[in-house]
Amino acid sequence: MPETSLNGKVALVTGGSRGVGKHTAAALTRAGATVAITGRDSNTLRAAAEQIGHDCRFYVCDQSDASAVREMAKAVTAEIGTLDILVNNAAVMKFAPVETCSLELWSEVIATNLTGVFVTTQAFLSGMLQKGQADIFIISSMSGKKGDPGSGAYSASKFGLQGFAQSLMYEVRRSNIRVMTLNPSKIETGEDNGPKGGAGVYLHAADLAETIVHLATLPGRTLVRDLDVWGTNPFQ
Repeated sequence: MPETSLNGKVALVTGGSRGVGKHTAAALTRAGATVAITGRDSNTLRAAAEQIGHDCRFYVCDQSDASAVREMAKAVTAEIGTLDILVNNAAVMKFAPVETCSLELWSEVIATNLTGVFVTTQAFLSGMLQKGQADIFIISSMSGKKGDPGSGAYSASKFGLQGFAQSLMYEVRRSNIRVMTLNPSKIETGEDNGPKGGAGVYLHAADLAETIVHLATLPGRTLVRDLDVWGTNPFQ
């Protein structure tokens, strides 16, 4: 039978000050995990950590800054322990048609959404391998499977995550580490106080958060490698 809680687990959620990250951190906390969140703004992070409660830790870190990520990883490991769960959620959403897309925009999106996930994962991976059991979640997008006009940089970063996640999975699965990629459709990210179903109701960040908790509590023999998560009816 699956475990019913994450008691004793240590988790980190990048981009945890709002939206999917904040909902995920809260859900992991409710399930019993010790949780840390990262983000770029200390005030927003502090407010989120206080709202999540249960001694949620926060670490100011720009995921596009490799040195900052490595220093953050050292601090997290020293202060709360080796990770059992890493949720790679932090990302920027910037769009421009290829004809007018600046190199600066392209570089920022790739550095944060793709290279940042690589650097963050690498920073914690040795500890996970030594522990011999962990879950790495990568929040991709339907844009990682389908390009749209104006989304060249964003889609490239998310398509790249698919290849990265697959390669990583083959490297670490023998060490009982699961790599799971989630591809949500359009997400509502505010408070979860709207209808839970019906025509035209989009996926909510809280739903993705609960999905992550569920996957983390599945027996270690189970690997959901790539999961598309749609709203009730994305076509209305």
